[in-house]
Amino acid sequence: MKQRMSLAGLRSDRRGTSLIEMAIMIPVLLLMCCGTMDFARIMYAGIAIANSARAGVQFGALGPGNSGDTAGMVQATLNDAADLGVSNVTATARNFCACTTGSGEIPCSSNCSGITPSGYVSVTASYTFNPLVPYPGIPQAVVVGRTAKMRVQ
Repeated sequence: MKQRMSLAGLRSDRRGTSLIEMAIMIPVLLLMCCGTMDFARIMYAGIAIANSARAGVQFGALGPGNSGDTAGMVQATLNDAADLGVSNVTATARNFCACTTGSGEIPCSSNCSGITPSGYVSVTASYTFNPLVPYPGIPQAVVVGRTAKMRVQ
């Protein structure tokens, strides 16, 4: 009988339950917080890489003299993405010609129905993103890449 009384007393005693609930929920809340931070970081990286590719293309499109300076376009891209870390950012640049009719890339020495083809520059930038927490089922390194193209002025 005494044992039944003590079990009934434990059921009615609610002291410490909020502490136990908090101890269970804190790891879940921290994992959700880290996931939110990683999501924001990868979104920022995507925007920063797109902007850096655009900066490299703008450098190359300033004039015909800059369109052949692929090293300058790559350097402009890397300078714009400096806040992401130079070791994780790579860039490639190229120039090409195309007709204004949109028939694709052609050699710059050919003609587009008697018209000289337009010169274009393209920069591809990529960044290797590493999440803060290793999540199961999600790769440990994600490559974020963007390409920008612009007609030479």
